[in-house]
Amino acid sequence: MAGSFAEFILFHARSEPAKPAIILVDRVTTYGMLAQGMLRVEDRLRALALPAGELVCVTLASPIRHLIVAAALFRLGLPVVSAARASDVAGLGLPIRAFLHDAGEPIVPGLRQVLVNEAWFAGGDRTIPASRPDGSTDPDAICRIEISSGTTGRPKAISLTNRAFEQRQTVCYTTINAGAWNRLLSLPGLNGAWGFVLGAHALRAGRTLVVAESPRDALDMISLYGVDALAASIQQLRDMVGRHLRSPVPCHSLRVTFASGGLLSPGLAQQVQARLCSHIVVQYASSEMGATAAGPFDDLADGAIGAILPGVEVEVVGDEGAILAAGAEGTLRIRTPWAGEPYPPGTAAGHAGFRDGWFYPGDRGLITPAGRLAVSGRDSEVINSGGVKKAPEFVEEVVLRHESVADAAAFGVVGASGVAEIAVAVAPRAPIDERTLIDWCRRRGLEVARVFVVDQIPRTPMGKIRRDELKAKLLA
Repeated sequence: MAGSFAEFILFHARSEPAKPAIILVDRVTTYGMLAQGMLRVEDRLRALALPAGELVCVTLASPIRHLIVAAALFRLGLPVVSAARASDVAGLGLPIRAFLHDAGEPIVPGLRQVLVNEAWFAGGDRTIPASRPDGSTDPDAICRIEISSGTTGRPKAISLTNRAFEQRQTVCYTTINAGAWNRLLSLPGLNGAWGFVLGAHALRAGRTLVVAESPRDALDMISLYGVDALAASIQQLRDMVGRHLRSPVPCHSLRVTFASGGLLSPGLAQQVQARLCSHIVVQYASSEMGATAAGPFDDLADGAIGAILPGVEVEVVGDEGAILAAGAEGTLRIRTPWAGEPYPPGTAAGHAGFRDGWFYPGDRGLITPAGRLAVSGRDSEVINSGGVKKAPEFVEEVVLRHESVADAAAFGVVGASGVAEIAVAVAPRAPIDERTLIDWCRRRGLEVARVFVVDQIPRTPMGKIRRDELKAKLLA
């Protein structure tokens, strides 16, 4: 194994100690500072006497501290799970040996909670080692646990080995083109699989990771720090475009925008290209399988979301389980060399997506003759209205064009005739009448049967709509 991202941080600290490693809105940390922090934190972790292989949860809000502590845990062979709060994972039944948290974290009875304060990162500088501890050398040892809830809200734990995590970082060289950028602004948080891999990749590659907490901060930091690469979910891109429309900020330094976490509609892509960056790379991925397909948006057609990556197997199966030919739409199933496994081991029965050596992400799609993957939507969410199947994302794209709609979520409902109809929940930015919006949609070729006005659309941290939760609440 070439070594974890933590070893590369130490390498870059030896070769370019003054280079910025992480930039926040109010501070800059160099590779030299990052490496010294890692070595000091390692001393603190050793004092906890945690056996190698024991799971540790990190809930530190500061991205700099979070990555320093996670890198030190990687070096000591202690698997990491990231969360916003201890209570977010305490009820999942995971064998977590210690919770490392900020001041102010509520105490949860029965948990070993350890306060990580300023003293953990203080101390004199020392020589940066060229060798690594024994803890990070086993390629088949678990190094990271991801909590994947998708859009269902039911958390599932997925384990990654050192080998799988390193491969996921290496895939970033293919999908995000590491040679074309130097400063990556990443909006996905470190608590998610994609955000953590992006952060680790930027530091492994010796680039600068820029972290913003909001679309407004992101726009300002792109302009201020000359950011040349942006990674964001589809919803985060929509928020950035909306902010840019209201208050334009120069984004001339951006060379590439990296989008994932949903279907990128042509309408939103045009806005991103006009407002932020002309070159968009889209990726289809999951916490369980990592990246599956990727490609430049301008080179994709007919609903394709990217070319299937080398080493990845994707099959399309029908309702009876038969493998369908290229061009036929059905249920997707995937295998990748960097796949995760249900965690703890032996709990595959609780992960409905893992079956017979394949992972079923719950999406419908097809494979084009050119080897590109086209995704039409989630199996459970595609709206079959009068025999015409529509992905809710493309219904939402139309509704969001209305000037009074701030956010929207579409789903299917059974009408009085027993036929599925399109319903839309909208969070308005100005008063809006249900009948007016239905008529407005009809004039644009979209037949909407019902409109629900809500205060807010529930979303995951990546911006995906919690559609099952919303639908159940509105139809209760």
